[in-house]
Amino acid sequence: MLSKRMLALFALAYLLALLATAPASLLDAALQRASQNHLALANAAGTIWNGSATLSLRQQNERLVALQALRWEISAASLLNGKMLVRLQVEGQSAVTEATLTPGQIELQHVQLQLPAHVLDEASPLLKPAQFRGQLHIQSEHLAFSPNGVEGNAVVDWQQASSALSSIAPLGNYHLALNGTGKRIAIALATTSGILMLDGQGEWKAGRGLEFHGKARAAGGDQDSLSELLHHLGPEIAPGVRGINLFPQ
Repeated sequence: MLSKRMLALFALAYLLALLATAPASLLDAALQRASQNHLALANAAGTIWNGSATLSLRQQNERLVALQALRWEISAASLLNGKMLVRLQVEGQSAVTEATLTPGQIELQHVQLQLPAHVLDEASPLLKPAQFRGQLHIQSEHLAFSPNGVEGNAVVDWQQASSALSSIAPLGNYHLALNGTGKRIAIALATTSGILMLDGQGEWKAGRGLEFHGKARAAGGDQDSLSELLHHLGPEIAPGVRGINLFPQ
């Protein structure tokens, strides 16, 4: 008969084999729980240690929208220090994002991400009719997520913006500065170029949502061609200037 020590060794070897071959789909389940079902890893392949998937956003209608294909590698050695180090590679980019997971916190270093601008539809129901399009280029050197909120800064460059409410495309390029201080993320919007001039300030608060106040106007003589879009964005607060006011729903 096998001794208790041999049985324990066999059990340990079996457990290690299970861990080494654990499917990447387990990370998908973990991400869905952590994001409260807003994010998912579609078409997950490989293992939890070395795999690939398409980061996807779950819309309010439950439809998954593909955001970005990525690969990851998890350092097993980092687990000996009570944390998990993950290297993330986004398809088509040379930069590598490092994620450090410790109990109760996720830290991201050297974030570079490109997302389709239609994810803005999910930020507020008031934005849905505009159907904004283009590309969002997101960069941050350091972000930390914990039960206390978000800490760190990020910039978002919205390139080649367009809208279903205007036949003119592109409308312009825009810059958003985000500053996370716990339960609050401050937002500043400015126009870098284009015929639709946008600017404003706002914030996102945990448990409350997005609140934003800004202005929109047409550059030069483009008032008539942008009239439908400007009318949708808000009431006229000065000749040719529309107020943008988004409130938590």
